[in-house]
Amino acid sequence: MKKFKKVYFLSALMFLFSGIGVVAQNLRVAGVVRGNNEERLAGVTIINKETGKVVGLTDEDGKYSIVVPVDGSLNFTCLGYDGQDVKVKGRQTIDVVLMSTAVKIQEISVIAKIKNKVIFEPSEIEVVGNYFHLRTRFKVPAELFASNTRLIVQPTLYNITRKKGVLLKPVVTDGREYMLTQERMYEFNLKNDPLEPYLRKSEMTKNGELVSYHDSAYVENLQEDFRADIRLSLENYNRILFTDSFQIARGLVNPLRFFEYKLEARDISDERYFPKPELQLRNDKGEVELSFLPGKASIDTKDPKNISELAKLRERLSAIESNPDAKLQSFSILGISSPEGPHDKNLVLAKNRMDLAAESILSRLSKETLDFLKIQTDSKVETWNTAIEMMRHDSLFRQAQDLQNIVDKYPDNPDRQWRAVIRLPYYRSLIVPRYLPLLRRVEYNFDYSIYRFLTDEEIKELYLEDYKQLSRHEFWRMFTMAESDEEKEKYYKQALEVYPKFMLAANNLSALYINQGRPDDSILEPFVQKDAPEELLTNQAVALLSNWKYEKADSVVSLIPDGAYSVEYLRSVTRALNGNYEEALDIFGQEGGINEVVLLLALKRNAEAWEKAQKLPETARAEYVKAIAANRLDRVMDAINHIEKAFELDPSLKEVAKVDADVMDLL
Repeated sequence: MKKFKKVYFLSALMFLFSGIGVVAQNLRVAGVVRGNNEERLAGVTIINKETGKVVGLTDEDGKYSIVVPVDGSLNFTCLGYDGQDVKVKGRQTIDVVLMSTAVKIQEISVIAKIKNKVIFEPSEIEVVGNYFHLRTRFKVPAELFASNTRLIVQPTLYNITRKKGVLLKPVVTDGREYMLTQERMYEFNLKNDPLEPYLRKSEMTKNGELVSYHDSAYVENLQEDFRADIRLSLENYNRILFTDSFQIARGLVNPLRFFEYKLEARDISDERYFPKPELQLRNDKGEVELSFLPGKASIDTKDPKNISELAKLRERLSAIESNPDAKLQSFSILGISSPEGPHDKNLVLAKNRMDLAAESILSRLSKETLDFLKIQTDSKVETWNTAIEMMRHDSLFRQAQDLQNIVDKYPDNPDRQWRAVIRLPYYRSLIVPRYLPLLRRVEYNFDYSIYRFLTDEEIKELYLEDYKQLSRHEFWRMFTMAESDEEKEKYYKQALEVYPKFMLAANNLSALYINQGRPDDSILEPFVQKDAPEELLTNQAVALLSNWKYEKADSVVSLIPDGAYSVEYLRSVTRALNGNYEEALDIFGQEGGINEVVLLLALKRNAEAWEKAQKLPETARAEYVKAIAANRLDRVMDAINHIEKAFELDPSLKEVAKVDADVMDLL
C-alpha cells in the first residue's frame, strides 16, 4: 500500500511539473548587440532558427526585446559582421558581440576614398493612407563597383518614437565576374541565393550608375517620428570589403494631417437590437388578517374588513396557482384568541380558529400545490401587553398604566390578570368594544416565488446586490437611468464583462469614448460584419479613422449599404485619408477651404495649392498649410513668414513641425 502511494505521488508530481512546462513555453529575452569595436549595432536582424522567421531588430542603441521559446535558438545577423547563433537556455538577458568582416589592412585607403561617394539625392517618406513610401535615387561611382563585387543597399524605415525598424526590400547588384562565381557556387540555380529576388541588372558606365528606388511599408500610428536609414555593403567572393550606414530622410510628408472633418458617434436606433425583457425569479410575501366573534371559532362575516381580506386572500392564491411562472412555497396560519376568560379555554379556542381557517383556505388549493407546499400552523392567546401598547398609541396613558400595574402584579398568572382587569370601571365601556375584537384574529402569511419583470427600483437593488445577476435588458435599463458618463462607462463595461457579445453595450461604450475624444477601435472589432447595424459600422469606422488606421476604416465603410444615413460623407472622408486623393478632390474641391488645399498638396499640384491657399483665413492650421505650399515652390521667405505666424497662433504646431518633412528644413 505504501509503495502504491509513493508511485501515485510521483506520478502526480510529474504531471504537475509537466503542466508547468506547457504553460511556460515562451520567455521574454532582452539585451544589447555590439560590434567587436564596442559599437552598438542598430538594425541587427534576429531570427528564430526553429521557424526561420524574423522576431526582432535592434534599435538605434543596439537594444532588442523579443518573446521566444524558452529552449529556442536565435541567429543574429548584420551586414558587415559575421552572424552568430545563440541558444536561449532559459536566459532572460542575452548580450551579443558580432565580429566585423570588413578588411582593415589594404582596403583602408580605398574605403577612405569612396566612403562618401555613394550619393543619395534628397529623399522623403511620403504617407499615403497607412502606407509609408520611400522614394529616392542614389549614384554609385564606377570605382566603387568592380566586376568581382556585389553591392547591397538595405533601406530601413525606422520608428524613432518606438525604436523599432521595418526592413524594406534591398537593392542587390552583382558585377559580371561575381555573378559567374555565384552561378557556379549554386550549381547554376541562382534561386538558391537568398538575395536572388532582389538582384538587378547593373547599368554601370564610366561615370557610375544612377539607381532609382521605391518601396512602401504599412504603418498605423502616423503621429510618431520616423526616419529612413540606409546600410551599404560591398563584398567580393569571400569577405565584406566595406560597410556603412547613414540616414537619408527624416519626418513624414503628410499634408493630410491637416484634413478637417467631423464625424459623430451614433447610438443604435433600431428596436430590433434592443434587449427584450427577461423574467426573473423573485420571492414575494402575502399577509391577511381576519377577526372572530367573541368566544366563537367562526369568522365575523359582518365585518367589512373580513370580507375584503378574504377576497384578497382568495384572489392572490388563485392568481399564484393559475400562473405558470409562480409557485407557492410556504403557508403559515396563526390562530389567536383574546385574553379575557380562562387561559386554557382561550388556547383551545385559538386552536379551533386556526383549524377552521386552515380547512377553509387550504381546501381551495389544488392537490399539486399542496404536495409541494410547506404548511405551518400555530395558535396562541394574546396577552394584555398588546392592549397596553394599543392604549398608549391612542394616548390613553392612565388606562394603559392601570393594565400595566395588573400585569406587573401577576406576571405569570394570566387567569389572575383577567379577573383583575374585568374589575376596572371602564372594562365594558372601553376595553370590550374597542380593544378585545382586535385581539381575536387569525393571521395568514404565505411565501411564493414568481418569474416576473423587475421594476426599475428592483433592478437597482439587484445591481447593488450583485450586478452579475442582471439580464441584458436590466443592464439596458441601468444604461438609461445613468446620470453621468462615468456611470454609463461603468455599466457598459460590467455588461460586457457578463455578456461579452452584448452588441448594444459595446456600441454605447465605443460611442462614449469617441465623444470623449479617446476612441478605442478594439471594442467593436468582434461585431464588424456585413449585416451589423449601420450605427455600429459607422462608429467603428470613426474610431479607426481617429486612430489613423485608414485602410481598415475603408474596409469597414465598404460594408455600409449605399444610401445609408451620412455614409456618403463618411466614405468620402475615408477615401481621402486612405490615399484616394483624386476621388476625394471631386467632392471636397467643390467646398473649397483647407481640405481642397491639402488634397492638392497630396497630389503634388503645388502651384494650384499655393494659389488656393491665399484665400484661406488666417488660422493657425491654414498658415501652416500655406507654409508647406510655399516651401514646396521654394518661396522660402513666404514659407518662413507663414510658419512663424502659425506658431504664433498655435505654439503646439511646433511639435508637429518637428516630424513634418515638408517644413523641417524651415526650423
